[in-house]
Amino acid sequence: MRVVIVGGGMAGLVLARGLLLRGISPTVLERAPAGVVVPGPIMLPFQGYDALQEIGVFDGLRAQGLDIPPLRAGLPVAVGVARQRVLDTLAEGVDVRHDAEVTGLIRDGDGDRVTGVRATVAGDEAEIAADLVVGADGARSAVRGMAGFPAEVYPFDTAQVSWRSPVAPREPFGIHFLPDGRQVTMVGWPEGAAGGWQIPRPPGGADEALAGGFDEFRRRFAALVPVAAEPLAAIDERHWHYREATGVTCDVWWQPGVALIGEALHAMNPEAGIGSGLGMGDAQALAVAVARNPGDADGACRDWEYWRRPALAPYLAMGSEAVRVVRGGDPRPEEIWPP
Repeated sequence: MRVVIVGGGMAGLVLARGLLLRGISPTVLERAPAGVVVPGPIMLPFQGYDALQEIGVFDGLRAQGLDIPPLRAGLPVAVGVARQRVLDTLAEGVDVRHDAEVTGLIRDGDGDRVTGVRATVAGDEAEIAADLVVGADGARSAVRGMAGFPAEVYPFDTAQVSWRSPVAPREPFGIHFLPDGRQVTMVGWPEGAAGGWQIPRPPGGADEALAGGFDEFRRRFAALVPVAAEPLAAIDERHWHYREATGVTCDVWWQPGVALIGEALHAMNPEAGIGSGLGMGDAQALAVAVARNPGDADGACRDWEYWRRPALAPYLAMGSEAVRVVRGGDPRPEEIWPP
């Protein structure tokens, strides 16, 4: 089966590796040029372990990261590791075409089935035929829009003031739950640390969120998460930023010749910390379904949805609210940001 995967992030690359494992050679179209480095860590959650173990990369990635407790059956709940290292590992052996932007979907004569993509690859126009096009291109998925999938795309009520440091922490993880259940967190990896303070989305955006100044932010953050003090002491205002996230709810998973996985299908609030793992699980299930339905893309998508939808249902039903530990009461002065 000819498979084109749009998006060379973790979900798309796990799908590609899962297909290669089963004797199918997909083409991955990635918009970023070759050599672009994605900075910082990712906290690989346990929801992605099965997919990573199946394609033979979990142990190597874990060895290059830091285990985040608690442990269960010898495995950590997550692994802090450099994001680019994960992407590079997943891309090994995969036909990734960089600097590639999909400009349209090719359909059959009746317009009922997607049969490929039109794309600009390194400046050249191309048409790439496919039995199945997979949109693994994130919350603002171009494939989703071109295919006309009905979806709700919305801003979350939570934003984050984040930082990144080249100094590794003494412990791999630290967290402080605020009275409303939002979090102040730090994750470490061998090359450094990163953290984020979840706040209600401010009307003034970044200007309002950063108005208190980095020195005061650093002081309050370190008071709430002491293991972050050393990494924070090594950086200044150049190393912090404001981030808003976009949510996606899409109840239609596939149409003839085209399917969605990962954040293109279900972008969750990053405070849940599970989005990448769920996308990897989508990819693993779709790879299995494609291999079991050679020459029948619709049959593969039907099987994939039948297997995968019940596994995702609890996460989609509960969303990020399920991970909030609500203490209640009024916040202490040092728990308020912006001040």
